[in-house]
Amino acid sequence: MIHMLFFSRLALYLLVAALPALHPAVSVPYDRVGLTAWFVLLPVEMLIAFYLAPPRTRTRTWLLLAAVPPVLFVLLLAGLELSTLAYVGAAAAAFLLTVLVFRTGGWGQGVAALEPFALAFVAYRLLSYSRGSEAIARQASGVTQMLLVLVPCAFLLHGALLFLSAFRPRRGKDRRGLAELGLFLLVAVPAFLAVSFLLPPDFVSHNIVLNRPDRDLQPRRLPLDEDQGWEGGNLRSRRERPGEGENGRGLRPGEGGEDGRNSLEGLPADQWGSAMGDGEGGEQKQYAVMVVASPQEPVYAADAYRGDFDEERGFLFSRDEPLNELAWLRFLETWRDPSPPPDAGREPVDIFYLSTLPGRYLAYRPATIEPTVLNGEYYPFEYSYRAASALSQAGPQDWAALPDLSPAERAVMEPYLRLPVGPEALATLRGQLDSSLAQAGARDSGPGGRILAVLRGFSTFQYELGYTEDTSVDRIRDFLARTRTGDCTEFSHSAAMLLRLAGVPARVVTGYLASRDLQSPAHWQAVRVLRRAIPSLQEFPSDQLYLVTTAQRHSWTQAWLPGYGWLDLESTAFALPPPPGQNPGDLDVVIPLIEPRPQETPSFRFPWLLALQALAGLAVLAAAGLYLYSGLRQAWLAALSRGSGTRALRALWQLLLVRLSARGYELKKPSLTPAEYAKEHPELARFAGLYTTLRYRERMSPQERARAWTELRASYSGLLESTLRPGAGQLLRRAFSLRGLYYL
Repeated sequence: MIHMLFFSRLALYLLVAALPALHPAVSVPYDRVGLTAWFVLLPVEMLIAFYLAPPRTRTRTWLLLAAVPPVLFVLLLAGLELSTLAYVGAAAAAFLLTVLVFRTGGWGQGVAALEPFALAFVAYRLLSYSRGSEAIARQASGVTQMLLVLVPCAFLLHGALLFLSAFRPRRGKDRRGLAELGLFLLVAVPAFLAVSFLLPPDFVSHNIVLNRPDRDLQPRRLPLDEDQGWEGGNLRSRRERPGEGENGRGLRPGEGGEDGRNSLEGLPADQWGSAMGDGEGGEQKQYAVMVVASPQEPVYAADAYRGDFDEERGFLFSRDEPLNELAWLRFLETWRDPSPPPDAGREPVDIFYLSTLPGRYLAYRPATIEPTVLNGEYYPFEYSYRAASALSQAGPQDWAALPDLSPAERAVMEPYLRLPVGPEALATLRGQLDSSLAQAGARDSGPGGRILAVLRGFSTFQYELGYTEDTSVDRIRDFLARTRTGDCTEFSHSAAMLLRLAGVPARVVTGYLASRDLQSPAHWQAVRVLRRAIPSLQEFPSDQLYLVTTAQRHSWTQAWLPGYGWLDLESTAFALPPPPGQNPGDLDVVIPLIEPRPQETPSFRFPWLLALQALAGLAVLAAAGLYLYSGLRQAWLAALSRGSGTRALRALWQLLLVRLSARGYELKKPSLTPAEYAKEHPELARFAGLYTTLRYRERMSPQERARAWTELRASYSGLLESTLRPGAGQLLRRAFSLRGLYYL
């Protein structure tokens, strides 16, 4: 029983460690080091603590064996890092706790009783990540409910084994008393029912209520100007000039406030999800997306890096780019850049993001990212996270005179130099590049000079309102050769193509742009209103807060330079500004009116089908575990029985009892000796006599002992043959019987 308790405890640890990988709401970046630590190092330490403890081995040997796995883990895999100490500490704790539980008597029983509660708390915290967002809730609802049945069942199974191990049978009896069984059920069953029925309904079932009306209704927006009772009204911007990104000059006729100023409007938060526009077409308004708090601007908040290239479709999402995973990866702890590049001119900047979108938008290059916090009280600004990004401080004066890439650098960056386009597109790109280099006198300059030449080549192009989804090569060729008018998409994609043709590694990045130049008076007033309503924004000075709207959805170019890494480039800043009336930054700004969001309590229905499936799965896993345990233990006993000492003698007797129990023999009571058991089964008399002689006779010559061992093994083989009953039923009974676990 004690062995089964050990393996149930080990399985419980592994189940809790595997929860992040099993549940889609929690994505832990288990690298090779983490996987080895949690699923190899810790189990090995537990096995050493349990199976190699004295008197099986000497104390010194035991401790040395326990030290070998952590040393190998550090030297061969993890290295001498701070995080390695945590893994080694966890392994040491697993070893010490195993010793404490199984080798210290009363103290061990107390620790064994408290240990499942600590693991249950960890499991609860991990499952709490299922509340990360509505999308996560929909994706994980079935898995969450299944785990909420599977995990308590696993804890109850371990608790049952713990109970049966702690309470020894009464003298003369091998069954637990009804009072003891009733006591266990009195505690276990209510605990299981509490987990299954008393948890908040929205913990396992996130019903998404859209509250859509039967007919289309025009949402009523409330003006938030000074004459409507809002102190300060629409404050003037600190910088009135338009600048980089999606900004421009002019105002659409009929839009914005009086005297050419855009106005601020408020929309009830409960109408936000269905009424929010995208800033293009329709009513031509810009809706709040996020608030960015940063001591440095502009902040290019990226969600996708496009470095792959297709001959027809142009730049595509880079599937092998690790940064692309950060937009949706969920963390249990602070993520740290595993391989920060040694770029010059970068300084870490702490940036806070308060967003209406579940995805993560990060400035390049993220160094640390804290887990996203969900707070539905401030819907739709539900998601907040902090990140430290190494922002480049280098300007053209630093990299304009850099030499060309070395052969080694060119080989590494070759995927970002590929430009497999057709002859017509290549001719158009070549013509634009030659013209730009000639005008700038940069034909013989390095990559920095060619970058400036390509960007200045857009000085005669017209920048316009919009965000185009069509990024095909044909559209970019048409933009360069004919229309010469486009939005940030055409500018960024064409600039990246031209840079690749000029021998400069380049890619396209999409996301949002937070910049002081894009903050109109309505933006500043919106920040003030939101700052009063949301406490997390009050931690930052007002002049470090930037409202990002749908009008600031952006696409830009990144170029790679030796020593400086990837640099954000703004090609639209060199183009002609939008014509009057087409500046998206001057559209009226719409923000949600933050109010306590009513929480509906949906009726809870217990998932009986999922519960039955989980119980069936648990039963299959338990049966498979028992068969595996039985097979391994019998193999271990067979190996021990090949010796000639006392341990070999006990192993052979134990193995015989296991085999006989599978053939229908009644189970031997613990109080019976082999000789007493043989009185009930005379065919065992010869084996029992030899066993007793070898076990208790003190004086035997080596020849006598060897002869006795030979006869004992012959008797063992004879018993297995003589007790073998024919028939398919008996064969199945021997193959699938678990009665032998009584002796293991």
